[in-house]
Amino acid sequence: MKQQWKYYVSMACMLAGLLASPVILAESSTTTAAASAKKTAKDAKEALKDAVVHVYVVKHAYSTLSPWNSNTQKGTGSGLIINGGLVLTNAHVAADATFIELQRHGETKRHEAEVLYISHEADLALLRTKEKDLYSGVKPLELGDLPETQQEVEVYGFPIGGTTLSVTRGVVSRIEKQNYAHTNENLIAVQVDAAINFGNSGGPVISDGKVVGVAMQSGFFTENIGYMIPTPILRHFLKDVEDGRQDGFGFPGFLVQSLENPAMRRKYGLSDEQTGILVHKVYNHSPAQNIMEVGDIITHIDSYAIENNGTVEFRPGEYIDYTHYIDLHQLGEQVKLDIIRAGKEMDVAIVLDKPGKDYLLVKPNQYDKQPTYFVYGGFVFMPLNQDVLDSMDPVPSSLAAMAMEPPGKKRREVVIMTKVLPADINKDHHHDRGLVMDTINGDSFVDFNDFFQKLQNADTPFIMLEADDGYQIVIDRAEAAEKQPSILARYGINSDRSKDLMNKK
Repeated sequence: MKQQWKYYVSMACMLAGLLASPVILAESSTTTAAASAKKTAKDAKEALKDAVVHVYVVKHAYSTLSPWNSNTQKGTGSGLIINGGLVLTNAHVAADATFIELQRHGETKRHEAEVLYISHEADLALLRTKEKDLYSGVKPLELGDLPETQQEVEVYGFPIGGTTLSVTRGVVSRIEKQNYAHTNENLIAVQVDAAINFGNSGGPVISDGKVVGVAMQSGFFTENIGYMIPTPILRHFLKDVEDGRQDGFGFPGFLVQSLENPAMRRKYGLSDEQTGILVHKVYNHSPAQNIMEVGDIITHIDSYAIENNGTVEFRPGEYIDYTHYIDLHQLGEQVKLDIIRAGKEMDVAIVLDKPGKDYLLVKPNQYDKQPTYFVYGGFVFMPLNQDVLDSMDPVPSSLAAMAMEPPGKKRREVVIMTKVLPADINKDHHHDRGLVMDTINGDSFVDFNDFFQKLQNADTPFIMLEADDGYQIVIDRAEAAEKQPSILARYGINSDRSKDLMNKK
C-alpha cells in the first residue's frame, strides 16, 4: 500500500510538471516579445537622436544707431538632419553668423558648416557642412502633419547648462497665428507645455516618430510654455528654396476688417447665413489692384468659408486667421477668393507676385549685413527700418504710423537723421534725433540711395536739409569737408559710410 501511494504521488508530480510547462513557455514567449518590442522602440529613439545636431555659432553683430561699431559673440542652438544631409535650424540661430560648427549627438568632433538658405520671416535656416556628403549616410528625420491639440510631443535639443542631448515631453496646447519673435512675422505657431529653453531653438519636435515642428524662441517670459514652427511653414520654406533662392511669403495687396457689427451687415445687405470680411483698402501696384475693390466682401478663400471675425475653421471646432491660407502659397501661385460685390456673388483670383516686405515703406529687421549709414558734417543719416524703430523708446507716433504705410512713386524709403555727433559746425543741433528728411536744397528724393547721391553731388555753398515738418538744418559744405575727418576721428569712426556705399559717388 505504501509503494502504491508513492506511485500515485510520483504520477501526480509528473502530471503537474507537464501542465505547468506550457504556462512557462507562454510566459517566456510573452517576455521575449515585450523585450523585443522594447528594443525596437529604443532603436527607433536612438535613430531619431542620431539626426539631432548641436549648432555652435560665432556672430558678428552691429550696433543699430552706431553702425560703425560691432561686437563678436558666441551662441549655440540645435538642428535636425533632413534629406540630402542638410541641417534645418532657426534663422535666429544662424543670423549674423561668421563661423558655424555642427556636432551630432553621440559624437565629439565638430564640423564646420555654412548657411545655404535663410528665411528671417519664417525663422528658418538651412545649413550645409563644408565636408561634402558628411551626413548623407544619416537617416534623415521625416516631416509629419500638423499635430492635434493635446497630442503628445517630445522636444529634442541642446539647452544651455550642458552639452548632452535633452529630451522633454509635453502636449500641444494651442494652434494659432502668432508674431514670431525673430522678425515679428505673423505665421501659424504651435504652443506646447514642454520645456523649451535657450539652446533648444532649432531642435526637432517629434510625435509618433515624425517631426511635427521646430522649436523656436518665444517673446513671452513664461514658465512651461514653448512654441514651435509647425510643418506647414517648414514645408513652405523647403519648397520655396527648391529653385535656388528664398522668396518668402506673398502679400495680396488689400486690408480687411471684420463684419460682426449688425449695422455694418445691414448696410451691405448680408443675411444671417452669409459670413465674411470687408475690404477697406486696396494698395496701388499690388496684385489686388484692378481685381479687388473697397467694399468687396470676401466670403471664401480657396473654398474655405471665412467667418465674420476673419477666421476659418481648419478643423472641427478649431479656427485660424484666414491669412494662413495665403501663407501656404508660394510666390507666383494664385489665391482664389469668393466675394460679394454690390450684392452680386463672384469669383476672383490673385497672383502673389512679390514678398510682403516689398510692400512696406519701413522694412523689417535687418540681418547678415552692416546697417546702411552716412555721416555728413557730424549728422548721421540712415534709412528707417524696424531695427531703428526698435531702438527708440518711446517710438514717435509719426514714425510708428509709417511702419503701416506702403511705398509709393514719390517715396520708396524713409530717410531719417538718427543723431548728431556734437562738433562746432553742428552747434544748436546736438540734441536733434529722429528727424525724417524731406528735401535737400528743395529737391525731394525717393529713397536713401537717391538722398545719398544728391547730398554727395550738391555743389552749392550751403546745403539745406528740410525735415517733413519744415525744420531746417544748414550745413556749410566747405566747412563740413574740412572738419569731417577730425569729427570721425574724435568718435572713433573709421568710415563716414557703410560698406554698401563705399563704391558709390
